Amino acid sequence: MDELQQSIKRLYSPGEVALQLNVERQTITKYARLFETAGFVFHKDEKGNRGYTDINVMMFKDLITQRNKPGITLESAAKSVTAIYKEKSITDTVITLPAENERYNTVIEEKLDMLMLAFQKQQELIENQNKMIQSLQNEVQKQNHYIDNSLKERDKKLLESMTLLQEQKKEQAESIKQLAAAKEESSQKKSFLTRLFGK
Repeated sequence: MDELQQSIKRLYSPGEVALQLNVERQTITKYARLFETAGFVFHKDEKGNRGYTDINVMMFKDLITQRNKPGITLESAAKSVTAIYKEKSITDTVITLPAENERYNTVIEEKLDMLMLAFQKQQELIENQNKMIQSLQNEVQKQNHYIDNSLKERDKKLLESMTLLQEQKKEQAESIKQLAAAKEESSQKKSFLTRLFGK
């Protein structure tokens, strides 16, 4: 058991292995299934989730190297790598490491709590922004209404002023016309009197 514990210094999740090897998480799962088909046994927790050791990471690296050689299929590369590493397999049965799993569960729960807290804060921020946007929209609508009313009032006053100005011009034109008519009449009377009296 000491040898087993020593060989499991650290278990990596599929995502962590994928990051180390710069591949997709699904690729690690696919490779693990190929190894299992070839007879290799990985560490699994009580829920059946695989955990990978440093040796397993080396297996994946070797598989990627083998796969890239011409004429070698992924399946044949997996069998070849399995034959090399099978004797280094930590167990032929499923092993559970409660303390290790508990630690990972605690870390995962803490991260989930942090994510939930960040999510709640983000939701609050979004709600506050939505309230601010609604308030600004209301203010813009009020200003537009005020501007519309101001423009209408200005247009009304302008129309009234133009109408008044036209009426004044009409009155002035009428006055000028009457004055011209009176002048003409006065001129005619004067001409008549001049003829009549000879002056």
